[in-house]
Amino acid sequence: MEETRDRILQATASLMRKKGFKAVTTRAIAEEAGVNETTLFRHFGSKKGIVSALVDKYSYVPVFRQILNRAQWELEKDLLAVAEAYQQFMRDHGDMVMIALREAGAFEELDEKAALVPKEFRDSLMEYFATMEQKGLLRKTNIESQAMTFIWMNLGFYVSKSVYGDRVTKLDAQSFLHHSVVTFARGLAP
Repeated sequence: MEETRDRILQATASLMRKKGFKAVTTRAIAEEAGVNETTLFRHFGSKKGIVSALVDKYSYVPVFRQILNRAQWELEKDLLAVAEAYQQFMRDHGDMVMIALREAGAFEELDEKAALVPKEFRDSLMEYFATMEQKGLLRKTNIESQAMTFIWMNLGFYVSKSVYGDRVTKLDAQSFLHHSVVTFARGLAP
């Protein structure tokens, strides 16, 4: 049962990478997965149900919650660990994020579902920043603004490299992360 679900999800992801969400049909997904359409509908209900399950499968929130739960309460070290994990996750699964960005606006309910992932990441960062502030290890600031800045900094680097390669910057991820996180963290130091 789980193997069939995984095959359907993998087939959908593969087809979406090649064609985008709108161009992929349930018939094509079923063929790619080696199942009939009835099986596909029994497991997921609809094409939107499959994509909703893909959003869940490729959520990076559990990875970051784990890192933040093991925080050392040293801003530079903790944020560098989060940023490195983010870039690694994006290297491994970022094509799904790029598809979501490219397909944004196609289906409102999927946009809502996909938006939950960065919102949960934002909330985790905000909790971390609030604790750092309470400990006197972070200056008084708008923690939501700082969480979003950190997310956008990391997403922007990934998107730039994915879309333009080295045409915008030749900085590698490690150099970018080290310098940007150090600058970001020092700006928040008390």
